[in-house]
Amino acid sequence: MNLFKRAAALVLSVCTALTLPSCGENTANAMKVDGTDIRAGVYLFYATNAYSDAISVLMDNGETFTDAETSKALKKKLDKANIDGIHADEWIQNKAVEYCQELVAVNRDFDALGLKLTGEELAAIDTQVAGYMSGFASFFNKTGIGEASVREVCTAQFKREALWKAYYGEDGSEKVDPDTLFNHYADGHIRCKYIEMPLKDGEGNLLKADGKAEIEKMAEDYLRRLEKKKGDRTELFAEFDYLQREHEEYVTSLSNAAVTTTDENGSTITTATTAKVTTTEATTTESGTTVSGETGSSAETTTTTAESTSDETTTTAAADTTGDGDTTTTGSDTTTDTDEETTTTVTTTGLYAFQIDLEKVLNVSTSASEEEEDKKEESGESGESDDEEAETTTGPTYTPCEKVYNWLADASTPLDKPELIKDEECWYIVMKMDIKERMTEKDLWTESAVENVRRELYYDAFEDKLKDMGDKLDVERNKRAFKRYKVLDIDLLEYQQMLYQSMYGGMNFGT
Repeated sequence: MNLFKRAAALVLSVCTALTLPSCGENTANAMKVDGTDIRAGVYLFYATNAYSDAISVLMDNGETFTDAETSKALKKKLDKANIDGIHADEWIQNKAVEYCQELVAVNRDFDALGLKLTGEELAAIDTQVAGYMSGFASFFNKTGIGEASVREVCTAQFKREALWKAYYGEDGSEKVDPDTLFNHYADGHIRCKYIEMPLKDGEGNLLKADGKAEIEKMAEDYLRRLEKKKGDRTELFAEFDYLQREHEEYVTSLSNAAVTTTDENGSTITTATTAKVTTTEATTTESGTTVSGETGSSAETTTTTAESTSDETTTTAAADTTGDGDTTTTGSDTTTDTDEETTTTVTTTGLYAFQIDLEKVLNVSTSASEEEEDKKEESGESGESDDEEAETTTGPTYTPCEKVYNWLADASTPLDKPELIKDEECWYIVMKMDIKERMTEKDLWTESAVENVRRELYYDAFEDKLKDMGDKLDVERNKRAFKRYKVLDIDLLEYQQMLYQSMYGGMNFGT
């Protein structure tokens, strides 16, 4: 009897060992999309993205997650959340399924168009997969995402980019008009120069009446000098550059001239003194070299704005304003600050005999306040809220200020005509210029700039096209897999932590 029991136990253990892989095989695929098996790892990869999507949607709806500092707390919060009337858990599952449908649609359309990935792209996929498996190893292992699934997702992304080019690229089937791209960029950007004239002393205190009078006299002198150059655009631009440098030196001299003393009690007294500044006038020679001639009472220096013996024109901008990064701040300067030393490019002949790095290229954008007013009008609201604790909307940041930006954005503002604009704490001499003159392949209208505009205009339509393809594909969910892989058990905080570490070298999630 005991022998029989031992034999039965042995048989049971063998059966158990044989059935475990079978159980795993039953959940190895999460679904079929139009007959195509989708690995559970692919589904879980997309479920992680869908989890992040859910957080974003909830935050857009006013939800906060400052109290969800652990994965357990985050799961608890999501377990009570609804998105569009659907429980967050189900919403994330559905979103992940949509991603899987799109993956199949991308693969099929890629093949249907006869596209092939290049050797360089295949090598890039290998690199990307290796990076994922190295940087997210613990998360993938815990979640159940294998290397084959990661490779499938990465490959689909490269195929997606190939489809983008096939439809909306330079020779794409959608026949994007190059002039449409060019004009969109031109209409969305402002080229200008401006001289900032702060109404403050060297210590940052607002000037009194006599101080403002001196600034106004200085501004009038600058405008007079610019007016003398209006007959020659090259000389006008060069003179504007010279005045910018001159006034920067003047503002710096005020700070340097501040005198610090102590009173009888030992307290510090700082008295800002007025500093004289050289007032010289720039003259541009035939070669584009700008030299100065004394026009003020205390001029002692001579400054060369541009200097070259070359007859060739160069038109390199100080920064690619529409490179890989996007700038969204209203009226913001789209040049990029770096810690590296910047080489000033000075052109020497024709229109470009001036310093391009002194120009600004600003984004044209509808202000947040206008958008809010539109929303209020649509909803029948008006006026200000009486609730002192009502949440306030952070308005846009203007460069250099709202008055100047609005003047520049006005289509009726004339080009190459300097104007004095008075703001409360700073006056500006501003000149609007023709953006199209700098839209060349070597300056603003680079390949990356063209591609950025192309995506801005058409990428939503491309995504809609892919989504429509995916939505037409039938889905057969593996109920066992969906029951086994609970999306709210995904450790999103760990994933985000690793993501930030890979992007920023150790930045913590939520900081």
